[in-house]
Amino acid sequence: MYYFDYAANYPVKKEVLDELCKVETDFFGNANSLHTLGQKAKLAYDIYDSKIKNILKLDDNYEIIYCSSASEANNLAIKGLVKSYSGFGKHILVSEYEHSSVNGCLGYLKTEGFDIEFIPTKSDGKIDIESLKKQIRKDTILVCVILVEGETGVIQDYQELSKIVSEHQNCHLLMDATQGIGKIQFDLNKIELVTFTPHKFGGLTGTGCLIKRKSTVLTPLIHGGKSASIYRSGTIPLGLISSTYKALEIAYSKIDENYTYVKSLYDYFIDNIKRVQGIKNNSLGSPYIINLSITVYRGSYSVSYLNQLGICVSQKSACSIVNTPSKSIMSIFKDKQRALSSFRISICEKTTMDEINYLLEKIRGYKSWKDMKK
Repeated sequence: MYYFDYAANYPVKKEVLDELCKVETDFFGNANSLHTLGQKAKLAYDIYDSKIKNILKLDDNYEIIYCSSASEANNLAIKGLVKSYSGFGKHILVSEYEHSSVNGCLGYLKTEGFDIEFIPTKSDGKIDIESLKKQIRKDTILVCVILVEGETGVIQDYQELSKIVSEHQNCHLLMDATQGIGKIQFDLNKIELVTFTPHKFGGLTGTGCLIKRKSTVLTPLIHGGKSASIYRSGTIPLGLISSTYKALEIAYSKIDENYTYVKSLYDYFIDNIKRVQGIKNNSLGSPYIINLSITVYRGSYSVSYLNQLGICVSQKSACSIVNTPSKSIMSIFKDKQRALSSFRISICEKTTMDEINYLLEKIRGYKSWKDMKK
């Protein structure tokens, strides 16, 4: 099989599994226990937590809450924040293409009386900054904008967004960085709340992180006693945290080298595919994500047909509803047919030029795709 769905899941790296097994074997004491083995595990936690902060270049104003996924991290950030700050207002602004874990939270909050408003998208995929400035009100407590959009790869101007939000005393900024961390360099100290999951760059499924400024108060989703953080109860999962460290260490040790290589594959692919009639390129930012529309086919058909050829791509984000127009493509291009026919190719440093050429060959021949019903 030819795998082009790294944005959905990256195969776990052997070093990550080795780290998990070693730590689970060597540090089996409960890190909340007062005995020697418990304190040994607590010391190991402090070391791993510090190492992760160093890799991400976080200053002392930040802390990390270790979660089971980016979805949990988004839920904790959103629900925890609005519970703590709803006394200042119930107005929330959100981009038009957030992950379903963000939209699902906001849908729930709408039933609880919160006022949810979308920020318009410009034709380049960036959110409309001038509109955002006008939309923020005295009762706006939260702005949610995805850092790297998961279908088109659009990268938002996070420093400008942070500056705008910080000018409003009771407003907070959350950015889902799941498609950016480990792949693209960002100054996370510019963002109040950041979420991500390591399984997008070689870590374990079942891990996630919420980075937050210490001054930001959240109401926990999970109550139940002492843990690594007051914001999430439960026994400290030291092995999972160590696996997160190892995945980050590997990714960041070659982050610039990997980016340059992936960008060369991306440029080569786009340069070749743009010459093919009937195919529209929807890619707008991160070289790790390519998005195409073969307008004579629905996106689900293209995904199914390529799968028959041994090629794994996805229609949209893995958590999206199949056979519906891509909300990301719709918000940018305002073209329903283009949104219905779009599909995502996601690559990484493991992708080879031979794989890219095979993919190009099969997509170029789309006019001969006759074995399945459209």
